Amino acid sequence: MNLCYVCSEYPPFRHGGIGSTTQVFGRAFAARGHQVRVVGVYPESGPVEQDRGVSVYRLPKAAGKLGWIHDRRLLYKTVADWARRGEIDCVEVADWEGMAAGWPGLPVPVVARLHGSLTYFAREMNQTASKPACLIESNSFHRADYCSSTSRYTAAMTEKLFGGHATRPRVLYNFVDVPAAPSNQPRSKTRIVFAGSLVAKKGVIPLMQAWNEVMRAAPGAELHLFGKDATIEGGASMREHLLSLLSPEALRSVVFHGHVTREQVAEAFRSCRAAVFPSFSEAFSLVPLEAMAEGCPVIFSKRHSGPELITPEENGLLVEPSEPSEIAAAILRLLNETALAERLSEAGAAMIRARFSRQALIGQHESFYRGCIDCYRQSSSQFRALARVRLTAHA
Repeated sequence: MNLCYVCSEYPPFRHGGIGSTTQVFGRAFAARGHQVRVVGVYPESGPVEQDRGVSVYRLPKAAGKLGWIHDRRLLYKTVADWARRGEIDCVEVADWEGMAAGWPGLPVPVVARLHGSLTYFAREMNQTASKPACLIESNSFHRADYCSSTSRYTAAMTEKLFGGHATRPRVLYNFVDVPAAPSNQPRSKTRIVFAGSLVAKKGVIPLMQAWNEVMRAAPGAELHLFGKDATIEGGASMREHLLSLLSPEALRSVVFHGHVTREQVAEAFRSCRAAVFPSFSEAFSLVPLEAMAEGCPVIFSKRHSGPELITPEENGLLVEPSEPSEIAAAILRLLNETALAERLSEAGAAMIRARFSRQALIGQHESFYRGCIDCYRQSSSQFRALARVRLTAHA
């Protein structure tokens, strides 16, 4: 297959979950012998890059308030030219910002993948999404010929927001590469890790409040945060706001590492006591999967898709993100109960290998794409045949 992904945050450019997932998928399909290209708009363009068999096209981002219109037209024109020349068989767009909104017909199917849209996350955080964003994302969702979702929860909530899709979204979980062998690296007994953008939906504010409680009970513990900073209301730094929430004792034990590579985050997961992700909203986050794949005990959220990944007490812990005391209690359990941490480490890694590894899931994704391509070609052929019949009848 010749697959095309539309993504404007492909690593090593500053990226979030969509960029990371696109890279994981692209590399995996390229390794299976498929032709994969990724296209997006970036502040700095350049020659085509090669990333483990993935061809990455970084188109120049236009300046000015209306530059986004130019960017969308350029993306569509690029994809349409490839499709008409037979260079791609399928194109996938994320639901975030609705990049396929208004696209005319193409000779290849357009697949929308539900990673969580602006509208979705606004509703999850009890906020109001702008009407233009909602309209654009809804249009893109319904413009797509087929649809997949990273979780059951996200599929159900997106259809609740935008209405049912013509083809019901197929749930295809994100997958990760699992290390060939468990790491023999000794784990810290005191270090806790968080990885993700420093935004409210990731639960970083209650995590800071929880850490004050942790420090009172375990003064030797350390919290290391990996992720890009963000701005809050008024243009202030979220990092500075988080620091202001910490007690003097807790302040000395918290380290912000900023935006780093995925390899650096993986190294942190291999060496820490546990990882904590008390998010208020996700689609199906890749980071907890990556932590568990490295044998790291994980504390995740009871909300959104958390229960689709973790069975509490069996392969991880789930917490209510609005309850800092619950987050603190879970962290303290893993700091103090070595047997529990080791059991969750082994069970979590085994579960990822069995259910969420590349080997376990890539066949489902391949089958989905092949089905979309075959079905679209068949329906297009039938449409053309019907049109010829009608023209003949009116001749």
